Amino acid sequence: MKARIEKKLSKRLLEIAPSQFHGAWIDKGEPTELAYEQGTRVSHIWSVGGGVDYWGEGCDAYTVWEIWKMNWCWHGPFEVYPGGHRHEGYPNTEGFRPTTINLLKLAADCERSHKEAHK
Repeated sequence: MKARIEKKLSKRLLEIAPSQFHGAWIDKGEPTELAYEQGTRVSHIWSVGGGVDYWGEGCDAYTVWEIWKMNWCWHGPFEVYPGGHRHEGYPNTEGFRPTTINLLKLAADCERSHKEAHK
């Protein structure tokens, strides 16, 4: 994926599912890891994380798209594997293809569910 696409996907995710990305901010500093690897100068990408933790140690910052790709399975309507299964307690995502379109639709569905739950 190109870094400019990552930037657009991060912005789109924040538009369709803002409640999923509390504390998102525009990273005006360093290029993302993807932009750095590609040798591009893409900047001003919506990101989450960063800063320092309780002990004053630096925390990693991720683009909104990166964090969604790492954590989407925990936000979907997936049932957990039953007790005794080797993946016990983890979401059963069998049958879900994590394509870009499917991940964007999942984010929109999660946002819709979040709004309905907080009415």
